[in-house]
Amino acid sequence: MVPNAIHPSELKVGVVINTSSGGCDSNCEGEMLDILKGAGIVETKIWCGDADQMERSFKEAARQKLDVLVALGGDGTIRRAAEVCAAQGRYLIPLPGGTMNMLARALYGDVSWQDALDKILAAPSAKVLSGGRVAHKQFLIAAIVGAPTLWAEARESMRERDISDAIEKGTAAFQSMFETKVRYFISEVKMGEAEALAVICPLISQEMSDSEQAFEAAAIEVENVAEMIGLLTTVAFGKWRDDRNILLTKTNKVRVQSRKDIPAMLDGEKVNLGRSAEINFVSKAVTVLVPASG
Repeated sequence: MVPNAIHPSELKVGVVINTSSGGCDSNCEGEMLDILKGAGIVETKIWCGDADQMERSFKEAARQKLDVLVALGGDGTIRRAAEVCAAQGRYLIPLPGGTMNMLARALYGDVSWQDALDKILAAPSAKVLSGGRVAHKQFLIAAIVGAPTLWAEARESMRERDISDAIEKGTAAFQSMFETKVRYFISEVKMGEAEALAVICPLISQEMSDSEQAFEAAAIEVENVAEMIGLLTTVAFGKWRDDRNILLTKTNKVRVQSRKDIPAMLDGEKVNLGRSAEINFVSKAVTVLVPASG
């Protein structure tokens, strides 16, 4: 592939659609094929299914000889697609098919996935994104570390209207939230303890250029659960400086440790970091396709 001359009709394209992500369904498969065919793309392989089929879909996609992998789903689905593309040097097209769609919005604006894909295929241009890596996993948006991330499970239960499960998980999250703080070491210079630590990538930050070679890291102290819920929303959109409880700094490496296993959210996906982990900045994490400027 020639970076300065990308011709859609010459590309072998794979598509993964997560119908459980909250913003798309099985009908999207037909729409996707129509848009790709309209751009002259005839070699297309599509994997369409719910969340429990995604890992198998990505493994099968990794075995295919593709030039581009299109991911239609939530931020967690796109994070996994980015890992596949980074490992094999493929282009990624991350389309908004979830509830927050943070990466897709940062790249394409607040548009539908259909409009985003149309614009990309009309004049595709390659863009290299930085990101982070922790516990052998990559992220492109943010890593949120600490017990408050357990609220994500309660939030998902509420979204699925399982009220009793949401109450149960919310109660467990509240009990865990203040039991153990996370000890952090930022670039071996700043250290301390906090209920949560957030590490955000340049593309999403409102204060950094997306070409800057560093994270924004924020240590978060909270006093009650209502405040924590508000902070998680703040963290998700990168508005660090709006809250007095946030200690902010730039860095390319963060270490965390705790007396208990550390829960974390990587681009919306829950992971367990064990009792210690190192979060490292990756300057060239993945190459995405965006509409050519001008």
